[in-house]
Amino acid sequence: MSRVFVDDDLLTWEAYASGGKFGGAERPKIIFHCLSDAQRRARFVTHESDEADAEELVHEVPEERLKAMLADSRELD
Repeated sequence: MSRVFVDDDLLTWEAYASGGKFGGAERPKIIFHCLSDAQRRARFVTHESDEADAEELVHEVPEERLKAMLADSRELD
């Protein structure tokens, strides 16, 4: 499930957890996709725990924390 929020520049973002390839050693990512500007590339941060914890984080943290995570994110390749 995803969560939608608005950043300080009034752009609307969707955040969701992605676990990567099944059975792989890759850490889960929290993906940020801009809904209000299709030209912006998706961004991500990695999460230290498993995908379930990453998904819980997306839904439980205050919006300000999501904005901070977005500010620290990198462009998705």
